[in-house]
Amino acid sequence: MPRNRAASPWPTCSTQDRFEKAPDVGELLAHKPKPVIFSCRRAQDGGDWQGTEAERLALLRQCIVSKCDYVEIELDVADQVRPFPPARRVISYTNWRETPSDIAAIYAEARTKDADVVKLMTLARSPEEAWPLLQILAKPTLPTVVVGLGKSGVMLNLLGKKLGAPWTYAALEKGMEAYAGQATVNDLRQIYHYDAIDRSTRFIGVTGFGEREVLTAAALNAGLAHLGLPNRSLPIGVGNIGLLRKVMDAAKLGGVVVDEEHREAILSIATQLDPAATEARAADLLVREDKVWRGHNTLTHAALSALEDTLRKHGTAAEPLAGRMVMVVGVDAKARALAQAIKERQGIVIVASHYRDKAQQLAHAVEARHVQFEALYTTMHDILVVCDEEKEQSKARSRTSDGGIHAAYLRPGMTVMDLTASTRSSLLLREAQQRGCHVIAPLQILQTQLEQQVRLLTGKSVPREVLHGVFASLIEPEDENGSWSGTP
Repeated sequence: MPRNRAASPWPTCSTQDRFEKAPDVGELLAHKPKPVIFSCRRAQDGGDWQGTEAERLALLRQCIVSKCDYVEIELDVADQVRPFPPARRVISYTNWRETPSDIAAIYAEARTKDADVVKLMTLARSPEEAWPLLQILAKPTLPTVVVGLGKSGVMLNLLGKKLGAPWTYAALEKGMEAYAGQATVNDLRQIYHYDAIDRSTRFIGVTGFGEREVLTAAALNAGLAHLGLPNRSLPIGVGNIGLLRKVMDAAKLGGVVVDEEHREAILSIATQLDPAATEARAADLLVREDKVWRGHNTLTHAALSALEDTLRKHGTAAEPLAGRMVMVVGVDAKARALAQAIKERQGIVIVASHYRDKAQQLAHAVEARHVQFEALYTTMHDILVVCDEEKEQSKARSRTSDGGIHAAYLRPGMTVMDLTASTRSSLLLREAQQRGCHVIAPLQILQTQLEQQVRLLTGKSVPREVLHGVFASLIEPEDENGSWSGTP
């Protein structure tokens, strides 16, 4: 069945209609409120056409003769549909299986088919698949629309807008996606600020595609917009670190917010590190300064700030960590940096882990004690900082189905922070709250972290209520007091 896609003069988003019977093209054009793209796609191209190929081509010719604004014609049949101005030809190539290695040659061929616009639609599940599409998008020789089928598709949507693509494709709403991972119109406009992007926009990369990363992109954009800056966030995959560096250079990124999985690997790109990143041997933010990539670890500051704020809220000490017994669970990058930071604030650090040798090394480095994981239940402490629950190791040793930390030992008045939680409270945090513990909500940490990241990226401070508003619009508070958001 044929479809039409209504769009603005150089449309920012397309809407989609489907006809159950052959349309009267002339009548449709007489009542169109905006320029229209007509397409009649075969099943192999993701369409629903059920007639013969001869009938389909006849319909496309009718659209051309009827002076439609744009008519989409597949590359392999482009010679069978003659040009007829003022109708403009969108020469398209679609491949749902891969991004072929000769995509540049396919693009070059499409340009020879009396194309007014070239549309490429191929897989972009990884940076490796998206890279050749990005290269084409960066230096188009005529108006070009690139549709990436997969997680990297949003990156191509946004880069296309910056580089002058005539339009993009998006689902009208959730549940109407043409393929997994396709952004909705609301996603592009509300989260990624699509309408504000132009050639002056300088992107800040945000690696990863989880809920935390989407929330980070939205909050960064809100902060940057509030400050009146042209920067906006760009979601990117990592894959091979060498290829990521190429994407960073090609997109001329001003910085990169790094997801947890890649914070250690990203150090190969950083030329300089701040003290926290050096201690953690991991960076969650790269900032380009004078052609040099400087790595920062903002999580350590954010987590420590949230911990101290919570302790002050329930006590009177000017130095709330001084003399306090702090159990740090895990031996990863977060644990290394936080253990050192807590020690510097005169906290008494105890490291717990199934990995005895690593725990011993970490404890020795920060002049702390170390205990086996199971001993955390019987070792006195009033602050619990979970960097890694080591659930798989717990399952293997205890032969239980759940693993991790059992909250039954927690006492009222203890302070609990779980850095394994993403944007919502973990089971441990919920149980801790039920047991009368002081709980540090994950979004409190993220909000503080984003404030610091904006300062490092721009040299300016964003009001806390701006980030609070984004959190409130995208994630429902976990309790009636909305305690996750911190104090605006």
